Amino acid sequence: MTTSGVRAVIFDISGTVMDFGSRGPVAAFVELFARHDVQITEAEARVPMGKHKLDHVWALLTNPEIAERWRLAHGSLPDQESLRAMYASFAPLQIEVLKGYLDLLPGVAAVTAELRSRGIRIGSTTGFETGMMGDVTAAAAAQGYTPDCWVCPDLTGGGRPAPWMIHYAARQMNVYPLRTFVKVGDTAADIGEALNAGTWAVSVVRTGNEIGLSQEQLNALPDADRAERFRKAEEKFRALGAHYVIDSVASLMPVIDEISSRIENGERP
Repeated sequence: MTTSGVRAVIFDISGTVMDFGSRGPVAAFVELFARHDVQITEAEARVPMGKHKLDHVWALLTNPEIAERWRLAHGSLPDQESLRAMYASFAPLQIEVLKGYLDLLPGVAAVTAELRSRGIRIGSTTGFETGMMGDVTAAAAAQGYTPDCWVCPDLTGGGRPAPWMIHYAARQMNVYPLRTFVKVGDTAADIGEALNAGTWAVSVVRTGNEIGLSQEQLNALPDADRAERFRKAEEKFRALGAHYVIDSVASLMPVIDEISSRIENGERP
C-alpha cells in the first residue's frame, strides 16, 4: 500500500469503465416499461442513473408524467405492488440486455495497470445487484479490468448516493482513510456517493450517462454541438460537487497525481 497520496480508486461500471454512453441499463429500463404497456424515453430512463436498480425503477414510476401514463394504461397510479411486479422480471431482462454492452472503454486497462504499479487499490461500485454481475465481471476480466472487489447494493443494504458501498469496499480492501480514496463515475449519484463517503469525486463526461451516446453517434455530431454538450455536463457535475471533471478514464492519471499532491499537502476532499 502506498503511504501517502491516493491509496484507492473506486470506479463505477456502465459509462465509466464499460459500455460507452451507458446504454445497456437504459435499454433495459425502456424495455421493462414497454413490457408493462408504458412508453418511456431514453432521456427519462437516464435521470435516476447510478442508483440501485430497484430505486431506479421506483424513481421512474413516481415521475409524475410516467405515473400518469401508467394510470392510463392500468387504471390506477403505480404503487409498491407495481414496483415488486416489475422488479421481479427486471433482473433476467437486465442480464440479457447487458450482454450487448460489455466492451471495456479505451484506456481503462492501461490506467488500472498503472494504478496497480503504484500500489493503489481498485474497487468497483454499481447499481447492479450481485445476481446481475456474472457476465459483467467475466467480460471485464477478459478485457483486462480486474478490480480488487466488486460491490453491489444488495451487499450493503443500500445504493447510491449513500456511502455504504464505498465503506464496504474500503473494509474489503483494508484501506483507509477515505480521504485518500478517489471515486470515478458518470452520474449525479456517483458524486453523491463520493461526497457522502468523504472521498474525492471525479466525473467522466465523454463516455458516460450525461452525454449518453455511442462513440459513433458522438463522433457524428458537429464540433460545436459536441462541445456544448460537454460544457453543460461539466457545469452540472461541478455544481453537484465534483472535484474534477474529465473526458474519460483514459484521462485519469494526471488527476490522480494532482490529488496525491493535494493529500500530501494536507488537503481533504
